[in-house]
Amino acid sequence: MIQKLKLLLIPLFMILGILIYLLIAGEQESKEVREGVVRFHVVANSDSLEDQKLKLQLRDGLFSTIEALFADCADRQEALKKAEDHKEFLEQEGERILGSLGSEQPVRVLVGERFFPTKTYGALSFPAGNYQAVSVAIGEGKGENFWCVLYPALCLSPAVSDGESESKMALAVGEEATDFLRKEGQIPKIKFRLVEWYELLIKKFKNS
Repeated sequence: MIQKLKLLLIPLFMILGILIYLLIAGEQESKEVREGVVRFHVVANSDSLEDQKLKLQLRDGLFSTIEALFADCADRQEALKKAEDHKEFLEQEGERILGSLGSEQPVRVLVGERFFPTKTYGALSFPAGNYQAVSVAIGEGKGENFWCVLYPALCLSPAVSDGESESKMALAVGEEATDFLRKEGQIPKIKFRLVEWYELLIKKFKNS
């Protein structure tokens, strides 16, 4: 009986060890991504059709401003500093754009860490977790949101190609971390899912 139990437990412990190893490796690659990027976030006032339309119009209107401010940033810290220095300007620009569309809703810009669920941008998937972000909230900011990556500049144009996005990410966070975001192959997919599960579990534990 003991021998049979050993034969059962040994492969289980081996599988558990492999999963722990993959989780640690995936967390390291995810950390490199989180420490290398700044997310851009536009939150609608509500989920009404009108508010969601305004969100997209504000996003499109801000693209040229975002490009002028952040396209030449050398690293994440420079991007965050520029965002902090230009918060009031971005709020005024956002309200100007909304005003031209007939809306008097206020715009708030927040710079700092926030939790994002898993999101996909072209060929790259970003695991759930806490990221530094520039968030633009319309009105009460309780609606569905638009997101992209402000640094490196993946969202300055809606038509950024997958190849260009991957090249920019590789320069910012390294080729290995970018491979993790591509999820190409079974091992990267398993690492990604483990990280996703772990980060959601941590968030749930913190909120309990």
